[in-house]
Amino acid sequence: MSRKLRGVMRVVIWLAVGAAIGIVFGFLVGWVIWPIEFTEADPTVLEDSYQRDYTIMIAAAYELNGDLPLAGERLASLGTGDSDGWLLTVTVDHILGQGEEGEIRQLVRLADDLGLASPIMAPYLPDPGSNSGTEPGADQ
Repeated sequence: MSRKLRGVMRVVIWLAVGAAIGIVFGFLVGWVIWPIEFTEADPTVLEDSYQRDYTIMIAAAYELNGDLPLAGERLASLGTGDSDGWLLTVTVDHILGQGEEGEIRQLVRLADDLGLASPIMAPYLPDPGSNSGTEPGADQ
C-alpha cells in the first residue's frame, strides 16, 4: 500500500471514530443526562388519535365521578372548536369502528347527558323505564 493511501485511510478511520463518539455522546446527553421532560402539556398539541383516546378517558372519568361540568371543561380543553360535535364524532366513530362496548357506553352516556343524540347511539342508551345504570358511577 502506498504511503498516500495509508494517510487517507488513517483520516477516514479517525473521522469514523470521531463520528461514532459524537453520536454516542449525543445519545447519552439527550436520553440519559438531560432528557426532554414535558410538563403541563396542553391537550391541544395531541395528535388526532391521542385526542380521541383522551376523549374516551374523559367519558370514563365522567362515569366514575358524574361531574358533567368538569367533563365539559375537559372536552373544551381539547381545542377542537366544537367540543359537542367532537364528542359526537368520536362516539359515532367508536360505534362504527366496533370499539369496546364499555367505552362505547361511557361515550354514549356522556353524549346523552350533554344533550347530544344520534340514532346510532340508541342501542347503547339505558331503557327509559329502567333505573339501573342511570346513577353516576353505577356499575354496568
